Amino acid sequence: MKILVVTHDSNFSGGANRSLYMVLTHLKDKYNVDIEVLLPKKHGQLNDKLDEAGIPWISYPYFGVISGIRNDGKDILRYAKVYVGYVIEHILAKFLGKKLKHNNYDLVYTNTRLPIVGAKIAKVLDIPHICHVREFGTVKPLWGFWNYKDVYNMSSKIILISHALYDKFAEHVPKDKLVAIHNGIDSPLGLSRAQKKDKEHFDLILTGRLVPDKGHKDAINAIELLKNKGYENIRLHIVGSSPARTHIDWYAGEIKNIVKEKGLEKQVIFHGEVNDMVTLRQNMDIELMCAICETFGRVTVEGMRSGLLVIGSNTGGTTEIITDGVTGILYDQGNEYELASKIEKVYLDRAYMNKIAEQGYKYSQLNFTPEKNVKEIYEVLRSTL
Repeated sequence: MKILVVTHDSNFSGGANRSLYMVLTHLKDKYNVDIEVLLPKKHGQLNDKLDEAGIPWISYPYFGVISGIRNDGKDILRYAKVYVGYVIEHILAKFLGKKLKHNNYDLVYTNTRLPIVGAKIAKVLDIPHICHVREFGTVKPLWGFWNYKDVYNMSSKIILISHALYDKFAEHVPKDKLVAIHNGIDSPLGLSRAQKKDKEHFDLILTGRLVPDKGHKDAINAIELLKNKGYENIRLHIVGSSPARTHIDWYAGEIKNIVKEKGLEKQVIFHGEVNDMVTLRQNMDIELMCAICETFGRVTVEGMRSGLLVIGSNTGGTTEIITDGVTGILYDQGNEYELASKIEKVYLDRAYMNKIAEQGYKYSQLNFTPEKNVKEIYEVLRSTL
């Protein structure tokens, strides 16, 4: 089997490309799939990782045909970007289709919903196209010519990384092409649940890009409520960077200003991008997942595997990982009072916290493994042919 893989980005910081890299290395090493990757840039962390894995890649400039609508006076520019981008990728696909026709691909596999060029190349080459969707999109996305029906019509199969995302697609298109496959997480198994050294502070970690969808304000407001009740030793560690070259780079400054205005500089710590999350989590007590509607939630599983209790919002794919009161704790997303109450409860009852953390730890060891994930993806690829 020979496949052309189309990525949405050449970076490696987001969960989508980290998941893709894990899939590609397993397909290559365990299933002997012949892979070539199409990247939008000549230089990037993903390019370097592919070189390390011995996976060939090619690069041509494209930038996706999806945008978010933020109602900030720039929407007309986004419409122009989306529709002009569609024309550019349509032309590029015809060019690449002719250029790559002698490579004898069996199918095209597009990672994320963002680029349309993969589907167009598959049409030119007259081979199947599979779209692996890993995102809900923003609250008011602008899909342009790449709406639900277009994805359905131009794909042989659509892989969705959670049942919540599957249900969202099923609202718009028939289910015959839809396949729900939970993400495989390649974070280490069998990590020791080492005792935290700092007993003075109670530390919470929230990991993710600094974007509004991740729900940082829930956590910050909960910390303020707890501080006002006298829990000044409860700290929030925010890990993640602001996405480059986006229309939401203002958000990082906004939440940092909120922290300053509330006088929470000692309680809220910004770490930026962190490479060694395993070591950082060894000094934490709780992992927070406050996203408005997380499609799946890699960090939820990673937190469990580090032996942390995870408190997550009761939306999206998070509820498919956390069973409330069993493998983690759920709170009503957007309700900082409930979140603060849940944090206070486990702060005061460490036996209860450790019991649930232990159950989540065991559950995470047996589920969401790379082997299971890639096997299911391979079966979709194989059955499509």
